[in-house]
Amino acid sequence: MKRVAFLILAAFMAFSCAPKQDGTKAPVKFIIETDMGNDIDDALALTIALRAVDEGTAELLAVGCHKQSASPAAFCDAVCTYYGHPGIPAAMSLTPVKETSDYVDYTVVEKDFPKSDTEYPEPVALYRRILSEQPDHSVTFISLGFGTTLAQLLESGPDDISPLSGVDLVAKKTVGLSVMCGSYGSKATKIAEYNVRNDIPAMKTVFEKWPTKIWQNPGEIGEAVLYPCELIEKNLGYDTPNPVAEAYKLYMSMPYFRQCWDLLSVLYPLRPELFTESVPGTVTVDDEGYTWFTPSENGLHIVLSATLDQPQAMVDAITEMTYKK
Repeated sequence: MKRVAFLILAAFMAFSCAPKQDGTKAPVKFIIETDMGNDIDDALALTIALRAVDEGTAELLAVGCHKQSASPAAFCDAVCTYYGHPGIPAAMSLTPVKETSDYVDYTVVEKDFPKSDTEYPEPVALYRRILSEQPDHSVTFISLGFGTTLAQLLESGPDDISPLSGVDLVAKKTVGLSVMCGSYGSKATKIAEYNVRNDIPAMKTVFEKWPTKIWQNPGEIGEAVLYPCELIEKNLGYDTPNPVAEAYKLYMSMPYFRQCWDLLSVLYPLRPELFTESVPGTVTVDDEGYTWFTPSENGLHIVLSATLDQPQAMVDAITEMTYKK
């Protein structure tokens, strides 16, 4: 089984991180889909992607917020602008989604930070346009929230942007989808995870219709990876107020260590060697929001996990990618 997992990893690395002519790896092309404004880990997940852009290991094509609210999109815009990338488009959904967060909407801190002067487009049309302009099999989607917008993308039809259906466009242009969702704990701890249960039909559609690889990052990994609160209290190493640090301070009273669920779905395409992969198979979503994995030789789905020593290695990598020294 270890040899099979190694071969899968080797194939993925060769395909999505092919060397350029100078011998370096090509940057990973990201589109990030987020429920920014619910849990706070989305904010640092976006930070990882932006720092990877600075390092030349990633290209962030867009950030989409599946909420019918300008504040989360404006917060994403403010974070991108703060980190020196105001040209990255932030999208705002026109479809209201259910929100059940018990915490404050930390994205209100966006009002205190500069933003780009662009409007926030509707995400499905934006994604279709971006995908149509990219090389074949080059884009990695990151899903950090509900399946709402991704299901709409898959179910979209041909239009003046592309003659392809949503499924065919995704099949032609993407490498795969790195998604934070689901649970595979013991019988006593397995849950209908938050990102799944808030739009169960949409997440069913994603796992049933997404035509390229899906790497599922279940909740158990991020539960064991805690972001050091002292780095937030040190303003993530920046000299001027940082919107991500300010958001963490608003979300809950400091000091607190917060789980890194969403951060890991951005980290995986950049550092897959830090994770343990399952054999190929198929993930299904039941009517109550539980996810189930069935191994199959031709399956497109991989479930990620971590050995006892890998969470600390993940913390170290995340710290290096989010704290400015």
